[in-house]
Amino acid sequence: MHAHPIEVRGLTKSYGDVTAVDDLTFTARPGRVTGFLGPNGAGKSTTLRILVGLATATAGEASIGGRPYAAIARPAATIGAHFEGAFHPGRTARDHLRVYAPVVGVDDARCDEVLAMVGMTDAARRRVGGYSLGMRQRLGLATALLGDPSVLVLDESANGLDPAGIRWLRTFLRDFADAGGTVLLSSHLLSEVEQTVDDVVIIAGGRLRHESSLDELRAMTRPGVTLRSPDAERLAAFVRGRYDEAATVETANRARVAGVTAAEVGAAAFADGLEVHGLSEEGESLEDLFLRLTAPLEPAGVAR
Repeated sequence: MHAHPIEVRGLTKSYGDVTAVDDLTFTARPGRVTGFLGPNGAGKSTTLRILVGLATATAGEASIGGRPYAAIARPAATIGAHFEGAFHPGRTARDHLRVYAPVVGVDDARCDEVLAMVGMTDAARRRVGGYSLGMRQRLGLATALLGDPSVLVLDESANGLDPAGIRWLRTFLRDFADAGGTVLLSSHLLSEVEQTVDDVVIIAGGRLRHESSLDELRAMTRPGVTLRSPDAERLAAFVRGRYDEAATVETANRARVAGVTAAEVGAAAFADGLEVHGLSEEGESLEDLFLRLTAPLEPAGVAR
């Protein structure tokens, strides 16, 4: 498989006074599964819609192999995309694909091939109206695969899948990337795709917040300490007074402090005369780091 990179450069999209995407730049490379991550409303779907020609950028560009979607002669043979879309409830899965097959330039046999690829052969002649959300996600992926593309763009495609379905999707995308394909997979939950992606692009408020490999992101997690005390009032005063916003009071008798070691917290508690009944050191979770990276930015000129 000879795939192309997806390149987004200085992309901006405004709707009147609202800027949905703000000077966004990133790359999704062949042979890799790139997670395009951010909270709901971050600008992910807008970016992907511009990439596949469903919306027009206000500034900047989004391209596949250096070409915008509109300049690709047979786009479905290069890039397959799946967005949450409408399926005619009265059509079977096979008939749904047969509607798109002539547009893509394939025959009915290809419809059966892609249904087999996504594990839907037995459900091919069932009406879509009776499908679960997970089955609809599989059908959307089958539609994206019709043209035998080397690039896949999937918008929230893990949403609605049960654990077995998520494992299946992970294996499918891993095999696709290992064969040389490019995968850009959006999600608003890092935990949902953590075991699927190689690289991460994190946005919030339409802006890039972080871009790296998943391993590099993991290396950014900060150490943290959980401590317990029978004196709830003094515990809260201690962590807030000593550590300010790095501290979280989780329950009346338990608090967590980020970015410190157990030895440091133990020494400080001893110095302040706080009775401690438990002290454990643990790393920040990836989901905590994701929330930290996507937290609202301070307005310009505001000092902390």
